[in-house]
Amino acid sequence: MQKLIAIALTAFLCGTPRFVAADEILSVAVPDRGAWDSSYTEFGLQQGFFKEEGLDVRITYVADQAAVESLLVSGKVDIAVGIGFADILGAWAHGAPVKIISPESTGAPDVFWFGKIAGPVASVGDLHGQAVGYSAPGSLTYFILRTLLEEASVDDARLVAVGPAASGYPQVIDAQLAASWSRPPANVNYLLAGEIRIIARANDSPQVRNETTRVNAVNVNFLASHRGAVIGFLKAYKKSVVWAYSSQLALDAYAKLSGQSSDAAKYIFKEFTSREGAQIDQIKGEDRVLAEALAAKRLPHALTHEDIEGVYDFVAK
Repeated sequence: MQKLIAIALTAFLCGTPRFVAADEILSVAVPDRGAWDSSYTEFGLQQGFFKEEGLDVRITYVADQAAVESLLVSGKVDIAVGIGFADILGAWAHGAPVKIISPESTGAPDVFWFGKIAGPVASVGDLHGQAVGYSAPGSLTYFILRTLLEEASVDDARLVAVGPAASGYPQVIDAQLAASWSRPPANVNYLLAGEIRIIARANDSPQVRNETTRVNAVNVNFLASHRGAVIGFLKAYKKSVVWAYSSQLALDAYAKLSGQSSDAAKYIFKEFTSREGAQIDQIKGEDRVLAEALAAKRLPHALTHEDIEGVYDFVAK
């Protein structure tokens, strides 16, 4: 009898399906699809890093920073990556349920200004009295441009908001602008074709180079009930960053994701990325960002580090 019971129990256990806990769903807003640093989350999905943490990450690609902020504040996404530091500070200061969980980019190695290949402008110092494009008032590119001009002692350039990076190219070619801003992959094909040339890079400025420009942030309501998932996300995200700078396969994945040729992807990686700037452990240049956020009227009044300590929750430390 005992033998029959044992046989029956074994058959029951072997025949009973095992229930495995489903991965936790986590929605992530990613701006500027096709940019190198906006690809880290996609890399993590492809390499299974989020799966290893028990996460089912679902990406929502958005066109601009305002859309990212809106989705995060409303709770329509749980996490936003690569969002402007000044933007998230402003949202938090006005009571939005958001917190910064890590830096995303120190400096802006991917932001540059270009002019016509045979035009009169070869450097920022040539912009005296010239019209030069940036994205939007109060934006990261606005403050970077102002810094570059100030460091070059150019105080009479005319700053023109042109919107997306691609919008500046025809205005430069038609001589409506002497130079305009860009961020890969926009306008890289014109650089490679020799139609335009770089006249300045954001990271030419030591101030910009040592400033946290973009951060990763979370909706606090999601964080309160899913802290473990947020920790797991950052662990996997960090693995993605490391993989992006250490594997040749990352260039192939980026070329496919961004719709670039292999040569263009290699050029972008070589010219417009920074492993040092991709660190996600330390906020830098906070005082400068606070001043920029105040100047852009994102803050109601001047704030200090002590005033904004509540905006941070470095969950992975």
